[in-house]
Amino acid sequence: MIQRDILIGIDIGGTFTDAIVADRTTREVLLAFKVPSTPADPSIAVVSALERIAARQSIVGCQVCHGTTIGTNALIERRGARTGLLATQGFTDVIELRRQDRPNLYDLAVELSQPLVDPGDRFGVTERVAADGSIVTPLAELDATLDRVAASGVQSLAISLLHAYSNPVHEQAIKRRVVERFPGMYVTLSSEISPEYGEYERTSTTVVNSFIGPPVKDYLQRLESQAKALGVAQLLIVKSNGGLTSARNAMQFPAHLIESGPAAGTIATAAYARNIDRRNVIAFDMGGTTAKAGVITDYLPQMTYEFRADALRHGKNVGGYPIRSAVLDIVEIGSGGGSIAWIDAGGVPKVGPESAGADPGPACYARGGSRPTVTDAHAVIGTLCASTFEGTGVNFDRALAVSAIDQHIARPLGWTVERAAYAIIQIAVANMTEMVKLATVRRGLDPRDFSIVASGGAGPLHAALVGADIGAKETVVPPYPGMFSALGATLGRVKHDLAMSLVRPLAQLGETSLADAFGALDTRARAVLAAEDTRGLTVTMQRRAFCRYAGQLFELELPLGDDGQPLPSLQALEQQYREAYLREFGFDLPRASVELVKVHLSVELQPQVQASVFLPSSHTAGAARPLRYQAYITPSGERTEIPVYSSSASIGLDAAGPMLVEHAGSTVWVRDDDQVRICSDGCVLIAHKN
Repeated sequence: MIQRDILIGIDIGGTFTDAIVADRTTREVLLAFKVPSTPADPSIAVVSALERIAARQSIVGCQVCHGTTIGTNALIERRGARTGLLATQGFTDVIELRRQDRPNLYDLAVELSQPLVDPGDRFGVTERVAADGSIVTPLAELDATLDRVAASGVQSLAISLLHAYSNPVHEQAIKRRVVERFPGMYVTLSSEISPEYGEYERTSTTVVNSFIGPPVKDYLQRLESQAKALGVAQLLIVKSNGGLTSARNAMQFPAHLIESGPAAGTIATAAYARNIDRRNVIAFDMGGTTAKAGVITDYLPQMTYEFRADALRHGKNVGGYPIRSAVLDIVEIGSGGGSIAWIDAGGVPKVGPESAGADPGPACYARGGSRPTVTDAHAVIGTLCASTFEGTGVNFDRALAVSAIDQHIARPLGWTVERAAYAIIQIAVANMTEMVKLATVRRGLDPRDFSIVASGGAGPLHAALVGADIGAKETVVPPYPGMFSALGATLGRVKHDLAMSLVRPLAQLGETSLADAFGALDTRARAVLAAEDTRGLTVTMQRRAFCRYAGQLFELELPLGDDGQPLPSLQALEQQYREAYLREFGFDLPRASVELVKVHLSVELQPQVQASVFLPSSHTAGAARPLRYQAYITPSGERTEIPVYSSSASIGLDAAGPMLVEHAGSTVWVRDDDQVRICSDGCVLIAHKN
């Protein structure tokens, strides 16, 4: 048994669970593979991957970095705990009143996400705190309220009191009493998970955390126990902000994990963009269930500090659930390899958002799936074949794909199976092109200034088509694209984002207000880091302020340097904001006063030595030869054969399509009007003729 200091990355997708094993010292990738996901209990697939690694390489004492969908799935499938809400008397229905808005203003048949807490499980608390933190009404009659909680049968509690961000004393008192009366009850305080103004958003974040908390906690406790039994020393979980956290912190704040998997892929893309000197790239990730797009500018992923979870239902925006949390800014749609093709009532073919997932999966997987998917379309035209799935546990059967597309799409429309297959792919690509435009064009960015970096099991099959449609300069398929999110998990650093609202005009703040606020955040940061392993790591803290002009609803983010550096004076902060506003909007408001809305502290644990995982390939350049020629059906219906290359054995290849490139867990489809080059690190680079 080989003994090396290794790092394991595992990411759970809708169809496959991906694993990467890297040497912690050299960053060399030692092993990369996929196993089928197990939706009924995702930990089964994770443990299966760990056992497969342990058969080849000792995992005793290693660290596992895990991107998980357990919280996301619990929310989407409504399999969370029965949750009760404790709110200030008169404010218990804020999660249903929302902001009295709707996702689409003029939609007369509006559908809205249903509250996660039933009306009978919302309990008013006698208390009141003012916006400045002063006590208006002392906390009273708490035991009588908790008697009602006990009679209700709720399994989890969300506590969100009015203005608790300004003074959490009542929330803390309630939690102490709840712990005494209901040992083991899962409890979330708004003042701990989201101490920011915005009653609806703060309450929504608190409720989501308590709703998904018990299933996430059960999963992580079970997985951590199983991993330790195999010798794993530490289990780290990927957060929505692209950072890592201990299982203990993840159990306490599972709302921070909702975008875990997509965040890991974006982190890997940002690292690779720096490695190949591409300042501006679009991270394009397509798996079995969804496709995601994120923008990276100047090597940094775009961040946002609020997002709506589960906002799309059957392709329609239903509002979702606001979560106040630092998250990588990622656009996502229900378009993956497993997306099901169907015909609507008007006879128009559609693709997604419903997915065949891992069970039963696409028809060609021979697991009982009978409805046609995007993967089946590729099976029909010849861009996927049995050899693609060797070692994954999938028994590929093209005939089943032909039958599914013929029955459900081709015959109803009077088309050939081949025409229907291409239509499915074209519709899926059109959907994903719109997604990428949403992430770029609609945010004032020109896709022609970007390279598209493709990952995910299905991303390389479609990326060149999407890249050409949006006018991107090139499509780059990096090393290990099929396991890129798992790779990204190993590249993450322990990271926590903490914020605190102030909402005061700068003119009304004392000179020590900024220092006092960051001092409070520093104390919270130390408490969170107590649950992390900081040995051999350097703690860095970056400070930010969010300011706006009085009367405005949105603020600008201002960097204030690292912890330990001198803070600016309030006058200097105002000048910094006015200059930033002028740069952003092209004008100033000299008569408007400036408000400080909140302060923010980003805490990271950084290794002292940082090595790149993207190393030159050990294979030398030579005369590239096809592995084989594969049957292929052109868009015109012509049956032909195209070459299939291995990326690892074809370093230096520079040729024109059409062709296929088998590339570490995925297949790259090169169109007949694109030029492809396989670079020294094993990446596949496709130049578009736009």
